[in-house]
Amino acid sequence: MKNKVIENESFLTNEYIKRKELKSGFRTVIGNHTFANTLRELSVAGGSETWFVLDMAEPDLEGLKKAVELCDKSSLPLLCIILIKNIKRDLSVQRYSEMELLAATRDELGEVRDILGAYSKAKAVVLDRIFGAEYDSLGIRDIVKEAEEKGTVTIAQNMANLYFSALYLPDAVNAVLTVSRYGKYGNIYNATSFYMSEYELRSKVYSMLAPLGVKLCLSEKGSETGYAALDNGKLRSLGWEPVCSFDEVLRYTIPAFTERFDVQSGFIRDSYSGKLETLRGIQKDMLREIDRICRKHGITYFLSGGSMLGAARHGGYIPWDDDIDVGMLRGEFNRFKTVAPSELNERYCYQSFTNKNGYHFFFDRIMAKNTYFASKYSDGYDMPKGISVDIFVYDNVPDNKKAQYRHWKKLMNKRLFMNVRWKDEPRGEGMSRLISKLLLPILRRKSMDRFSADYDKATRRYEHKDTKTIMVPATDHIWRECMPKEWFTEVIPWKFDDVDTFMPKGYDGFLKIWYGEDYMKILPLCKQQPYHDYYRLDIGSYVEDGCEKQFDFSGELM
Repeated sequence: MKNKVIENESFLTNEYIKRKELKSGFRTVIGNHTFANTLRELSVAGGSETWFVLDMAEPDLEGLKKAVELCDKSSLPLLCIILIKNIKRDLSVQRYSEMELLAATRDELGEVRDILGAYSKAKAVVLDRIFGAEYDSLGIRDIVKEAEEKGTVTIAQNMANLYFSALYLPDAVNAVLTVSRYGKYGNIYNATSFYMSEYELRSKVYSMLAPLGVKLCLSEKGSETGYAALDNGKLRSLGWEPVCSFDEVLRYTIPAFTERFDVQSGFIRDSYSGKLETLRGIQKDMLREIDRICRKHGITYFLSGGSMLGAARHGGYIPWDDDIDVGMLRGEFNRFKTVAPSELNERYCYQSFTNKNGYHFFFDRIMAKNTYFASKYSDGYDMPKGISVDIFVYDNVPDNKKAQYRHWKKLMNKRLFMNVRWKDEPRGEGMSRLISKLLLPILRRKSMDRFSADYDKATRRYEHKDTKTIMVPATDHIWRECMPKEWFTEVIPWKFDDVDTFMPKGYDGFLKIWYGEDYMKILPLCKQQPYHDYYRLDIGSYVEDGCEKQFDFSGELM
């Protein structure tokens, strides 16, 4: 698991570099510290700038002097990266108004100040206690070890009086890159990600482990009191910011120090008030019902989208997914839609815009009656909301690529207008919001039923054309390549968890287009997020007979 944590830290770092456009350059990195090796991996060896990593635990001042001399001879910029592991208690280091390098006040930095102060192209960044998979300056390992061995996390009241700061590894790397690009010569910048007390740190670790059976242990003994933190105000003025919240950082870091606790799975489960497995069980029952109807009537269907990926990679649900997607070619779907409403088990109902009940999504659904499942997005619409399985139609499109794109673009424009009309308020930001605000009075002249009917007609434009290419029009607003129809005309048996179902014979081609050539690779931890912004989930009466009923924090059945 430690390797996954390291991969996640690298991913967060690189995503930040792309977002802030902090491109790697030609740099010489000097230093034996582990962090120096991390920086070397980001840089192309060369002579446009020198980075000197100075570990204040064992400061190589002679090496720093030599680096300054070499840079001075060749007139190259020098960035001194100062690693501080322990900050003196009750000392606020370099407040915002005292950040000039030549005005540094710490005794430990006195010689460093003198060495760098003599060179006009020098600047420095002070890195706080770095923590991550290979750095444990916060003592997370000890807290987790106690939880594993004793089943407890100990907290003392006076731990709230020890206040400190710390720096997440990706933030440390990005701070160096930020100062390298935007920092001013003769200046020193402090890099720290978070401010907290020992009490807050232990409380957060406990809150993540408590659902896994860990207990809280209160103690009268505790750490010494005091304040030991850096101020990062000047670094923020350069545009730097932490890559994520401290709660997220802990969730990404704890797995490196434990073999017993699955914090990530706990986070995903708790995102649905502990009802995720029940939700999935209801969806799988609906999938069995779809399978039964299709087999009875000889209708070809297959898993689609994230369910296709989950079946190929995990043998069922993607661990952080909460829905099931089914796909059909247009002809098969027409047959299914004809028989399904009357064939469905009485516990389920068929949802389509043709029901004229306020449902206007771009795909049909099988929905469990007497349930409620809404995301923050869907909760803003007045329509039937329940636990469901989505049915996507794969429609014919022209074989010509330019014609395919024009067809897709027209559909997306229709969807844009439909979303504004359905929400009945301006959408987007800036100019997009202004345009939608101006168009809304005109759009209101047309009913949503008419909008849905027109969109459905547009998707079926090539229904009776003899084309060899298909697309899924009821998806997101990202243009993806269209696919050969032959990939989906034949299906193969496949298990989705414990459900017998089907995959299209060309599933590999589909997954490469939608998720990339390496679709079998697990996403980094920071990308393993629940797909929908869960708002409310009520499972209604779907509780097995004989089971003791349990309720979530809002009083709804779990």
